[in-house]
Amino acid sequence: MAPSELQSLLGLPTTLVGGYLGAGKTSRINRWLENPAHANTAVLVNDLGSINIDAQRLRATHGQVIELTQGCLCCSLRDGLGEALLQLAVVPRRPRRLLIETSGMALPLRVGEQVRLYGLHLENILLLVDLERIESLWHDRWVGDLVQRQFEGVDLIVPTKVDRLDPAEVERRQRWLQEHLKSLRSCKEPAPFHPGAEALVESECWQRQHPIPRQVLLQWLASLDPALLRLKGEVWLEEQPGGPLRLDRVGERVQLDQSPQRPWREGESRCSRLVAIRRSGSQQQHWPSEEITANPMPVCP
Repeated sequence: MAPSELQSLLGLPTTLVGGYLGAGKTSRINRWLENPAHANTAVLVNDLGSINIDAQRLRATHGQVIELTQGCLCCSLRDGLGEALLQLAVVPRRPRRLLIETSGMALPLRVGEQVRLYGLHLENILLLVDLERIESLWHDRWVGDLVQRQFEGVDLIVPTKVDRLDPAEVERRQRWLQEHLKSLRSCKEPAPFHPGAEALVESECWQRQHPIPRQVLLQWLASLDPALLRLKGEVWLEEQPGGPLRLDRVGERVQLDQSPQRPWREGESRCSRLVAIRRSGSQQQHWPSEEITANPMPVCP
């Protein structure tokens, strides 16, 4: 039952957006929010690490964003979710809709159960699926079971990264996924949920208060351990002092902007900020500078 402080949010239409690390959740939400039909939509973002990169990216184009950085929403943030909703409940103008972006390690169905407990109206659960990587992730010895469990209770599957594949390959992979989902649902019971289970991933955050040479950054990116599952954030390069450059690494694919997408904001602390997500127990990252703030944080599946 929802506490009395959340009465103003009772029945609020809510959509969950899930998907494994690097599936493109933040980019897709940003595009949705550009549609005038989605005006007055509040966004709640759960990210891994003490620097909420996804929330920062969404806030750059959409103001009403609430952050959750304590960990994985599905297993450790019942209190955190309630606190975030309390922030939303005191906003003078009630939003028309709430979007919740879960972390890449969350189980959307579990998050949905929490949403209902607080009296919100869960309209649907969307799962973004990286078609370029789904086959390898499905069979991955470390995260394959988690990736498969993320499909439980999903209302709509949204394929992403289709522009990286030719049309015939997109069709083949969609058929492959449909067949495997049929097999999964017919022979696999929903796995029991154990909040105290061994963490699958850990995250570290890095900040540097001075610009970094591009060549130093590129050499460091080329040396990263394969156990690194995800790297994201903004970097301040010596060669381009006008604003931060967006950096993303998913698997072995690295994307670094050629020029800043925005200038430094007035009063903003100029620095590089990165979050690295790696397999639990793997070696910590060697960062491209001794000036680091590393905060390992175990996260439940």
